[in-house]
Order: sequence, then C-alpha cells, then structure tokens
Amino acid sequence: MRSIYRDTITVYNRRFVAIVQPPFPPGMGQVRWDRTVIKGAKFRNNTQINQTSEGASEIGHTVSVTIPAGADQGGKTYVGPNEYAGLPQSDHSHWTIRTDIANPDFIILGEGREIGPLYTIADLEREFGDRRIARPRAVRGSEENGILQWKVTGV
Repeated sequence: MRSIYRDTITVYNRRFVAIVQPPFPPGMGQVRWDRTVIKGAKFRNNTQINQTSEGASEIGHTVSVTIPAGADQGGKTYVGPNEYAGLPQSDHSHWTIRTDIANPDFIILGEGREIGPLYTIADLEREFGDRRIARPRAVRGSEENGILQWKVTGV
C-alpha cells in the first residue's frame, strides 16, 4: 500500500539574531531563517472560483499541508510557536509553524536551499512561486486514524 504522504517540504522559521535597542522599533536587527526539511508530508494546492455579488469571477488560491508526526523531520522536534520563541539562538534542534503575518514562516514543496546573503527569502519566493510556497494562516493538530498530524492551511 502506498502512502499519501510522499512529499518533501521545507519549513523556514524566521528568527531575529540581534535586537536593536530603542529608539529603534523592537524587532529590528538581522534576520536568520532556520530551515527544516521534512520528508513524508502532503502538500496540496486548492483553487476555487468565487462569484462576486456583481457577477464577476474571482479566483481564490489556498495551500494545504499535512505533516504526520511520524514524518522524517531531519532529527528535529516540533515545538509550539511560544516555546520556539523562547529557545536560545544556538538551538537548531527544533522547528515550529507560526501563523503571525508580521513574523511569517514559509513552507515550500521540495527541498529548499539555505537562506543567507547569497540566496535570500525573496529569491526563494521567486524560485518557488505561488504554487509551491505556503504562508501559514492556520495550524491544527488532529488524531486521524490513530495518527497524530499537523494540518496547515495558508496562502
């Protein structure tokens, strides 16, 4: 029997390396992207056509990502967003999924490159486009057929 969880995804968690003290806005500083490659997930695009009250058609696009707890998480462990935020900067053994629009995470279909000075998050967005990248907006865990999993929806 073939599993429906055959996709490789990459989760990028945004972290601030240095916090600049006031009078600058909080959160200013160098940004680092922690990368986690997960094998054994499901990444699906959903496109729907909605009719407006004026009769025009609008195309809506959402992404659905399912990550079973048994997926290969590259030796890392999932923690909730609040716990992740409190981890020391040197901790690279955890990952999370945030839905905060001001501090976005990204999930892409496939194994993405490390983000750094020569390959930025903007380069990643250009390379993977709207059909292979998700910006999480909702996350829930569920027990489905005895399998714990995370269900992520985004745009």
